[in-house]
Amino acid sequence: MSGPVSKIGFKKKGVLAVILFLIITTVLSALFFYFTYFLQSLEKKVVVDIPRGMGLSRIALRLEESGVIRNEKLFTLFVLIKGAQNRLKAGEYEFQPGDSMNKIIEKLIKGDVIVRKITIPEGLTLDQIADLLDANGVISSEDFMEKAKSAAFAREILGDSAASFEGYLFPDTYSYTKGMTPEELILMMTSRFKKVYESLGSGPPEQNLTDHEIVTLASIIEKETGDGSERPLISAVFYNRLRLGMRLESDPTVIYGLGRDFDGNLKKEHLTNEASSYNTYRNSGLPPGPIANPGKESLWAALNPARVDYVYFVSKGDGTHHFSSDYRDHREAVIKYQKKTNRSY
Repeated sequence: MSGPVSKIGFKKKGVLAVILFLIITTVLSALFFYFTYFLQSLEKKVVVDIPRGMGLSRIALRLEESGVIRNEKLFTLFVLIKGAQNRLKAGEYEFQPGDSMNKIIEKLIKGDVIVRKITIPEGLTLDQIADLLDANGVISSEDFMEKAKSAAFAREILGDSAASFEGYLFPDTYSYTKGMTPEELILMMTSRFKKVYESLGSGPPEQNLTDHEIVTLASIIEKETGDGSERPLISAVFYNRLRLGMRLESDPTVIYGLGRDFDGNLKKEHLTNEASSYNTYRNSGLPPGPIANPGKESLWAALNPARVDYVYFVSKGDGTHHFSSDYRDHREAVIKYQKKTNRSY
C-alpha cells in the first residue's frame, strides 16, 4: 500500500506547487499591472529637466525627488524589465496627475519633451537677438554670440562672403526645446532664410549686386522704414545713389558701427567723424556687411527697387518719408519737416 500512497502524495504536492506558483504569479502580475498602469503619484503637474548624459539611477532619483514617482527602485526595475535603460531621452518633461509609471516611462522613451516658441522680430541685430534669447531663457547671450560671430562657422554655412551670421538669421517664430545648442538654432534660422530668399527669385540684371550685397542692402532698407509700402522706394533711392556714385548717407549704418556705444542720440559728429567702415556718410558704396536681420519684405524690395529716379528722402516724423529727385525739392522738404525730425538724406 505504501507505493500508491506515495504517488498520490507526490501528485498532491505537485498540484499544490502549481497552484502556489499560479497564485504568486497572479499576485505579482497584479501588483506589476497596478504599479505600472494605475498607481499615480502626482497631485499637480510637474516639470522635470533630464540633462544629457544622466544615467538611469539618477533619472529615477530625480523623478522621485520631484514627486513624479513613488519609488525610484521600483521605477528602475520596470525600466530594466522593459529593456529601456539605454532608451530614455534627455530633455524638459511635463508630467500630469494621472500619469502612470508606464506612461512616464513611455514618455521618456519617446522623448515627448516640452516644445516652446520664440519670436524673432524683423530688423534685430545679432546683439539684440542674443539679448532676446537670453532674456527668454533659450540660450545664454555669450554662448549664442560666440557662434553667431564665428567667421569660420559662417563661411561653412553661408559661403566665403560671410564674416558672421548678421543678416542671415531670418525673423520668424521658431519652436525649440530646452537644451538646444546655439549651432542648432542658427542652422534652423539660416535654413529658413535660404528657403525664403530662394523663393524671391533674382532681381533685374542691371542691379549687378552679389547675394551678400543684396542682403546688406535689405538690412539697411529694413532699418530705414517700418512702412512696407515705402521699401521699394527706399531701395530705389539707394540703387540710384550707388549708380550715380553718391554716398548712401544712411543713419542706421552709422548707428550699427557705433555698436553698444550708441546711447540713442545720433549726433552730427557721429556722421562726420566716426571712422567705422559702416559710416556711409564718409565711405562710398555699401557697408561691408548687413546691419540687421531683414524680413521677407525688405529682401524683396532689395531685389525689386521701384522704377523711380528719387535720390533723396527725409522723414516726415510720422513713420513715412518725403522722396525727391532733385536737391532743391529735398531742401524744401527738410525745412518743412525738420521741426519733426533731424533725419535727412
